[in-house]
Amino acid sequence: MSPESPSSPEPAPVPISQRCSVCGSLLDEEDLFCSNCGTEAPRREPRHPRHATAEMIGFSCQGCGASMSYSARDKALRCPFCGSVQLLQQPRKRTLAPEAVVPFRVGYRQAQQVLARWLAQGFWRPSDLAQEAQLVKITPVYVPYWVFQARTHTYWTADSSHTPPGARANWYPVFGEHQGHYESLLVGASGVLTDEEIGSLVPFDMSQAVEPDKVDFSPTVVEQFALPRRHARPVARELIEQLEYERCAELVPGSHRNLQVNVLVTGMSSRPVLLPVWIMAYRYRDRVYRFLVNGQTGKATGTAPISWFKVTLALLITALVIVVVGGIAYLMQ
Repeated sequence: MSPESPSSPEPAPVPISQRCSVCGSLLDEEDLFCSNCGTEAPRREPRHPRHATAEMIGFSCQGCGASMSYSARDKALRCPFCGSVQLLQQPRKRTLAPEAVVPFRVGYRQAQQVLARWLAQGFWRPSDLAQEAQLVKITPVYVPYWVFQARTHTYWTADSSHTPPGARANWYPVFGEHQGHYESLLVGASGVLTDEEIGSLVPFDMSQAVEPDKVDFSPTVVEQFALPRRHARPVARELIEQLEYERCAELVPGSHRNLQVNVLVTGMSSRPVLLPVWIMAYRYRDRVYRFLVNGQTGKATGTAPISWFKVTLALLITALVIVVVGGIAYLMQ
């Protein structure tokens, strides 16, 4: 099933979010302290969630635990993530509604072509993989993500190999600061896709996002948000700190060691979005593998069988080379 029209029923009014008085980060209702700077959050009465909700009829997969609304055009109820047909219909309930959606740009045939090219790549895969693999299922899925933006002010220290004239040491202490502004940082909110799969599909062009009421959800599956914002924020902060570390490393003259960064994150905000992903299942011999395609750019990731014959042959050749080289070295003594 697809999300109902935003006009029926009317979502509850969304209140203005409260921010930390020190660093400006958003505070959730249940926050006792600011997750960014540790400042005690002011007491307040419980209120509606920050983000709007929509009423949906959904299904939960008994195989992998995915929670989703199903395609209205698909007559066979089958989980796109694991292929299970054990789907339990959930009672009609309100769930987090996206604020924006990136529409599909890669079509059905294009996604199949991406899979065909991918199957033909890779030395360690079976030689007949591209010919013998059979497409079992292909489903367009809108996968939930959180999009974060924030500003940073970072102080850094390091040892630089760029020493001043006359210095006797090989390293020289340096320091500095860096201000950054990050937009469109994506944190996956899927309850099924792995972090590796989610990371392999980025980037998405968020400038192409549109309002949800401008997208036809009927031919697609919409996965519901499994990761709440309060759990996504630490992930986003860790990503920001890693990016700041890389930026500051570029500011150190020459080579560096002992780089330390102190990152202050301010004005962090987020919004829930849906991003397009083609989820495919293909069968090789008696096993089914999952393959994903970014529905906007065509970037792909997936799992593939390994040719143990090639692995064994490579190990034998390596062992033979070692024996031959060792024998030559012994004879030359």
